[in-house]
Amino acid sequence: MDDYNADKSLLRVTSDRIPYSHNLQKDVHLPISIFVKPYGELPSGEEIPSVAFGNKPIVRCDGCRAYVNPFIKFIDDGKKWICNFCRLPNVTVNYYYSSLDENGSRKDIEERAELWSGSVDIIASSEYMSRPPMPPTYIFLFDVS
Repeated sequence: MDDYNADKSLLRVTSDRIPYSHNLQKDVHLPISIFVKPYGELPSGEEIPSVAFGNKPIVRCDGCRAYVNPFIKFIDDGKKWICNFCRLPNVTVNYYYSSLDENGSRKDIEERAELWSGSVDIIASSEYMSRPPMPPTYIFLFDVS
């Protein structure tokens, strides 16, 4: 179940099981929250992999702007991919293309941390940013209900 997911020390949801249908969600009245620890360290001491696209644009869905991740599905021998959030098929840009193996996985998956790791640091090029990076903002939320 934990394959391709972020380490629980970095991202943790209050429940491992979330009701699938809207009616069930209303009946259960299950409060959902997420604990996010940006810039955290893995308990194993491993480093979180970094991904750099160089001067090329970061690969994102044309519809919902989601980043490419381990749960997208490549089709048409890697020429297209389907977003796991909005299900929109996207054309794979030339610089990101790789053919698929007999299992439907990209042949370069080991070289693409964004396709096998649940947590990656994406290094944005200067063209991607409209202003210089800002220092991190911290939000503390306490629910005492």
